[in-house]
Amino acid sequence: MQEIDAVMFLFRERTTLKRWKPRRVAFMTVVFSNMIKKEYNSFLACKRKYTLHSLLLEFGKGILPPHGRTQEIWNVDVDRLYVPVHVSGNHWIALCISFVTRSIDVFDCSGRKRYKEVDAFALLVPRIVKAVQPTRDQKDFMVGAYTVFYVPIGKLNKSACDCGVYAVKFIECHSLGLELALVNDDNIKEARQRILWDLWEAANDPELVDRMSTYEPPECLSSTVEEIR
Repeated sequence: MQEIDAVMFLFRERTTLKRWKPRRVAFMTVVFSNMIKKEYNSFLACKRKYTLHSLLLEFGKGILPPHGRTQEIWNVDVDRLYVPVHVSGNHWIALCISFVTRSIDVFDCSGRKRYKEVDAFALLVPRIVKAVQPTRDQKDFMVGAYTVFYVPIGKLNKSACDCGVYAVKFIECHSLGLELALVNDDNIKEARQRILWDLWEAANDPELVDRMSTYEPPECLSSTVEEIR
């Protein structure tokens, strides 16, 4: 989990510093996806009375994730999200959530077609989007579920231990407009090594080191310590 969140931080910084071409995109953390899954249980327990957790709204405003925070509002400054998600207790997938098309693309190296965890994003993300819009615009936003598409990838991950690498690399390829087929079982070990190299480079990047040295936690976290399992 920590390694995946570290890579998501690196992706955020690359776009913020314009080292990458993608614009109007956001890269979420595993903490965010875990919180969505947890809140989904509360939503199902009482749909009519359910109120979005305040920290979910902070994600929608770009205040969270705290490291590399962008302060870019979903659907105002951001058109799509990339999210790593842990499913079925032992597997990683990746999501691309589009506010423009109100849809979710699922990237899964195992080739499955259904994960109940994805339903949580399809139902809760539209509510977050509406809640963080300017008041004058909120009435025009629907909270109906987003459409889910499972992107055809085929069955990969013959090692049964590289799903996290695939999830990260699918996010990287899709956000950069590259073919997902660039990552496969023949080069997945090299892809894992590349991730390690990218993180090592980031830890020794003067600009990133300077940005991290001036980090201050947002107010929403200063009085709240919440661990999501």
